[in-house]
This record gives sequence, structure tokens and C-alpha cells, in this order.
Amino acid sequence: MSCRVRLDYLLDTFLGPIAKSAECEALIVPITPGAFQVQVKAPFPDDLHKAHTITVTPLSKQPLTGTLVHTRKLANGDLELQIDV
Repeated sequence: MSCRVRLDYLLDTFLGPIAKSAECEALIVPITPGAFQVQVKAPFPDDLHKAHTITVTPLSKQPLTGTLVHTRKLANGDLELQIDV
């Protein structure tokens, strides 16, 4: 079941890291003890797939922080993120 989440993420640029954030609808699924998968429902930020580090905070819950290791755009327009903690 999806829930509303806050995404705080860092983008690497030539001028250094840029911090960004957005609120989206997402489904969070643990895949191993050290990794989880987030399916972000459209619409989502255009540059989210370029993030280096991301913090996913389900509203009213503890944040999950890790390194973005894989992204995949799904046929329905959603974005799938694999994050290692």
C-alpha cells in the first residue's frame, strides 16, 4: 500500500552537491536487511533518478536514508528506486 512520503535528495553537480526535496506518493518495500525499494508514483521530480543520496520519510514515521544504486522507469510512468543503507 502506498503512502505520502517526503524525499530529500542530493544531486552532484560541477559546483558541488545541491539539496532538493519533494513530497510524493510512494510504496516502500524492504528487499534485504541493507536495502529497500521505493516505487515513486507519478508525478515526481524530473531529476530524482540522478540523486546520489536520498532520505525517504513516510509522513509521521522514521526516515530511511541510503545511497541510490539503481533506478528504473516503469511502464505506468512510476519511478522505481533501489536504495542501499
